[in-house]
Amino acid sequence: MPGFSDFQAQAALNDALGPIPSSTAYSRFLALFTTAPTGGSGSGGVEVSASGYARIQIAGRLTAGAGSSGTTVNLGSSAPAWLTALGTNGSGVNVYDATTSTQIGTVSTIAGTTVTLTATAGGTVSSGDALQFSAFPQAAASSGTEPSITPVSGTSGAQISFAAFAASSGTITITALGVYDAATGGNLRAWDYLNLSGAGKWSPFACSSASPGVLTVTDQSFANGTSVVVAVKFGSLPSLASGSWSGLLTVGGVSGSTFNVGLNTTSAGDGMIRPVTPLIVGLQPTTPYFPAGTLTFSLE
Repeated sequence: MPGFSDFQAQAALNDALGPIPSSTAYSRFLALFTTAPTGGSGSGGVEVSASGYARIQIAGRLTAGAGSSGTTVNLGSSAPAWLTALGTNGSGVNVYDATTSTQIGTVSTIAGTTVTLTATAGGTVSSGDALQFSAFPQAAASSGTEPSITPVSGTSGAQISFAAFAASSGTITITALGVYDAATGGNLRAWDYLNLSGAGKWSPFACSSASPGVLTVTDQSFANGTSVVVAVKFGSLPSLASGSWSGLLTVGGVSGSTFNVGLNTTSAGDGMIRPVTPLIVGLQPTTPYFPAGTLTFSLE
């Protein structure tokens, strides 16, 4: 499909997720949504509202100290709590020198003012340099060719842990993630559906007129019980006898590349579909955490 080149898409994701900021707002905070945004401004999105819930800082800028060499990078002051809370003492965090526009490396551990990298620094870090830290490494280029392309994406390199929170009644179902430039309020920089496997993408489908309507997808596989979301970019979704294409749907009746989502259709149509892994939080306090490699933001 027409759209951004890999260069531009990677630049946009790098700015949104924080490994290479191109704006003056250098901090990034991860939020959890119970209802995904429906508009480009983030309108329609419903962020978790529960006692104990707070966005988690996943990127920010610090100043380098003197004496950096080899696998050691020194900071001008002790690393803040938000940084050492990522991974285990910062493990897996990406380091970029914004002063020299140089990728420095990946954190092994952080102790006080000392940052130890997993390998020799990719460039020289001088005292006073502006170092950008992010739980996400630089975005990866797309792969494949039309009509089957895996889009440009940014996948977490460090574990991200939230403070404990619980539902006040019933359960909280988390379906999407958002990245903001402030701990509260602020601007939504990027959002994506939650998919803990890191796999899955938007795929085109054709749907028959039947009870239930049968969907055909040829460029990825779906299993019975998988949660999915549906959107329309071209053409039109089939008309329904009842129910709605909105929200989470459940895959059933899988047979090769065909399946249904439990909706009776009164016309044929098409759309886009992708898997989602909802996270359910109950009445007991839960500390949601996402291991490295499980959170992905993509740019189609």
